Amino acid sequence: METKAPMKVIIVGGAIAGLTLAHSLKHANIDYQVIDAYPIASPVGASIAIFQNGCMVLDQLGIYQDLRSLVHPLKTMNIRLPSGKVLAAPPAGTLLEQRFGYSICLLPRQRLIQLLYDHLEDKSKVHAGHGKKVIRVAHSTDGVEVFTEDGSSYSGDVVVGCDGIHSSVRSEMWRHAELNHPGIPLADRSAFASEFTCLFGIAGAVPGLPPGESNIVHGKPASFLTFIGLNGDVYFFLYMRMSERHLWPDSPRFSQEQGESLANAHMGAHITEDVTFGDIWTKRKTFTLLPMEEGVLQDWHWGRFAVVGDAAHKMTVNLGQGGNSAIESAAALANALNEANLCRRGDRVSQEEIEMALSNYQESRRPRLVTIGRAAFEIARSQALEGLKPWLFFSRVFFDNTFLADLSTEQFLGTVLLNYIRKPIRLDNSLWLQGNNQSLTKPPSFHFFACAALVLTLSWILKK
Repeated sequence: METKAPMKVIIVGGAIAGLTLAHSLKHANIDYQVIDAYPIASPVGASIAIFQNGCMVLDQLGIYQDLRSLVHPLKTMNIRLPSGKVLAAPPAGTLLEQRFGYSICLLPRQRLIQLLYDHLEDKSKVHAGHGKKVIRVAHSTDGVEVFTEDGSSYSGDVVVGCDGIHSSVRSEMWRHAELNHPGIPLADRSAFASEFTCLFGIAGAVPGLPPGESNIVHGKPASFLTFIGLNGDVYFFLYMRMSERHLWPDSPRFSQEQGESLANAHMGAHITEDVTFGDIWTKRKTFTLLPMEEGVLQDWHWGRFAVVGDAAHKMTVNLGQGGNSAIESAAALANALNEANLCRRGDRVSQEEIEMALSNYQESRRPRLVTIGRAAFEIARSQALEGLKPWLFFSRVFFDNTFLADLSTEQFLGTVLLNYIRKPIRLDNSLWLQGNNQSLTKPPSFHFFACAALVLTLSWILKK
């Protein structure tokens, strides 16, 4: 019996998307190599919330239980006005855990990446750190070869860019596409734009901020989000609209001094009625100020190239779906590559078969990411109190404490799982089995919205 050559994928980027893809390919018996310009799990001071959709895929990969042991799960989401007063305190985390069997897991991003790395069986397949920056990708109908600064090269059937908003793989994909079909990638070169900045970081425990809660503070000129995790650590976010809109790659870069200046300007802002942003800032351990790019590429692949995560779909952090969407996209790509590998006609997977698989990957994900990206877009502007939508949102959560959980449930019912691994047992008795048969959120009448918004607006004016 003829033995077929093993399929091999070169993954550029050793963070959440790249390592999730590595695990997924291992379960499909597809060979891989991971390359990253930085050491794995470099400390960058960011935090992440893994919601139910991300947890489902990580559970399939045998990682969720260890993830759960590292966190204090999120239970309550406090919706607050600029004064810090609670408008509503829906138990969204508790409801979602009851519905899906998974906790919302809050932890430093570095710790999640380390967990993904620790679970890899063969760490010799990971090449990270000094000299491993990708400088060029050679592409032919027979395969790809990825070259790094230290003179090393890595050959495979597919190269996947899991290397973020400034993806070198995406740039190489565009370069090859332009050489072969001039004009193809032009529209995507302006796909990402930033209108908001985000000052994010991690602080030590602050009295008055109990673990398991989040505070979503609406306001102008700044809005805030805090998650309180294990040992009372506070994961904080300060959002602010920039004076102008920037197109990638001309997004602004900020210094630590600019981050400190922004924080100092908002020290008196209320997170709760008794806790200010200054109380958190004085306990800070790490912080970073970045622009929040938004956008979804039209084309996520060309030839033997594909991009995953922020390299393909970027959104504001307000919704908390950037990392979770990257996990889902890694699973979707692994599904497509597994099918191509199993169904190939020759000794090696042909370029035609690769292109079909990558097209299937994009078709399975892009419509969902457009929807999720739009939701993040709207939430960012709602939290900044732009337009009428914040008042409609206030009206709904004030009268319906299941509203946030219902919206999330509808979103998570569309989660892409690995289709060659059994669904996690904990999903057997969950809403997952109900599929998308009906909407959980029934829109209230116009009179409900109008009256509620009027009451809350008048209340707001009186408080001011």
